Amino acid sequence: MARKNKQPLQIVISPQAKQDLTNILQYLEQNWSQKSIENFLQKLEAFYSIISINPNLFGYYNRKKRIRKYALTKQNIIYYRSRKNAIEIITVFDSRQNPKKLKTIIKKT
Repeated sequence: MARKNKQPLQIVISPQAKQDLTNILQYLEQNWSQKSIENFLQKLEAFYSIISINPNLFGYYNRKKRIRKYALTKQNIIYYRSRKNAIEIITVFDSRQNPKKLKTIIKKT
């Protein structure tokens, strides 16, 4: 349900997610065009805008830890959780990686 008459929540990016985004942008810079980078960043900003207003829009990955997921691209899935006054981006996970790596990241949260 959308948050009515409230300010958008702040987006907080974890150190893991910052590193993930840096890696993705470096990969795009080395292997793809500037347009690909711009498209990725536009999708990311649109996602931030949506969840800052309606953080519960996307499905759970782990209900117990309140972690939700969103497929930003075919290869990149964002895992996040809603806190009282902010949205925490936990990781931007490359779906081609070993899923055990994701479980390790989530276990640390």
